[in-house]
Amino acid sequence: MNKQQKMNPVPPVRIFSITNKLRGIFKKLYYAFVPANMAVFEKSQGFWTAKAISVACELNLAEILGDEKRSVNEIAKKASADASALYRLMRALAGEGIFKETETGYFKNTHLSNALKEQPGHLKNMIMHQLNSTNWEVVNEMKHSVVSGENAAQKLFGTDIFTHLENTPEKNALYNKAMTETSRLSSTSMVAAYSFRNINTLVDLGGGEGMLLYAILQKNEKLKGVLFDLSHVVTTAAQLAKDYDVEKRVQIIPGSFFKDKLPVSDAYLLKNILHAFDDETCTTLLKKVHNALDQKGKILVIETVIGEDNKYEFGKMFDLQMLIGTENGKERTKNEFRSIFETAGFRLNRVIKTVSPFCIVEGVKK
Repeated sequence: MNKQQKMNPVPPVRIFSITNKLRGIFKKLYYAFVPANMAVFEKSQGFWTAKAISVACELNLAEILGDEKRSVNEIAKKASADASALYRLMRALAGEGIFKETETGYFKNTHLSNALKEQPGHLKNMIMHQLNSTNWEVVNEMKHSVVSGENAAQKLFGTDIFTHLENTPEKNALYNKAMTETSRLSSTSMVAAYSFRNINTLVDLGGGEGMLLYAILQKNEKLKGVLFDLSHVVTTAAQLAKDYDVEKRVQIIPGSFFKDKLPVSDAYLLKNILHAFDDETCTTLLKKVHNALDQKGKILVIETVIGEDNKYEFGKMFDLQMLIGTENGKERTKNEFRSIFETAGFRLNRVIKTVSPFCIVEGVKK
């Protein structure tokens, strides 16, 4: 088995939840003592850090540094960058704990900048995808979406964001890598949080390159899997199945889950699919899944579940991306999931928290 396919251990969900709560408490405490005008100004400056991290990824700065301390001149030469400008970028990031300036003009990696290397568990491509020129343009049209209720991608590109990506192969390739990375990130937490022992065949609907499905199959040796996604998305899925040593237990079916017939199974997995669509479209898809499941079949939806309070949640910010980039897509609360499940013939059985921003929303046929 390829070393990249080994899953890193995750902390217990309880410890993760406590840590998250403590982070929220300390952040509130900090902002309680900072003048309000300075607090909101500070929060508004986050885009500088975000874009600087993206540029660091694009220039492969963490890889160039490796395990050594290097001068900015040496780094600039290898990155094909201007040394003076690069110094200012790295100095700014060092102030955020990303890189460390050991002496004037010399930098080394920190545990945070090491996470920007292409190594097991990294999210480098996701960072570059989130902050590439397309998303940058779309985010800049947030006001348009808030005022009109329409998605900004349609205004900018004349089509939805997914069609735009499909029509731009380079950006689509980056998107696919980014989705694989998020699946790798969440796969360990999903496998740890949920038992697949009572499932015979699991269909991963819109499963991309298959990362999450293969991680589940690898952990559950009696389980069979079906990967179902668009033909241009699953081009590398067969090789990845071999890397995970699960190719004999997986079937790869290229197709559109709206247009094509779905395979019969006893369980379906949908990761970050429903959030791209409105309730009516979700209900249509869920009904189609309902018809493809056997009588005791279940559906597992992996998405953020937004709490109905004023606490920080990744899903609340992620929801803004759905606002500006999709046609009425959104992150949902537990009650909103219950509603679309009920309409499609499912009963929401439980919501399982994981050591990630995502939950497993389990539905069973009524």
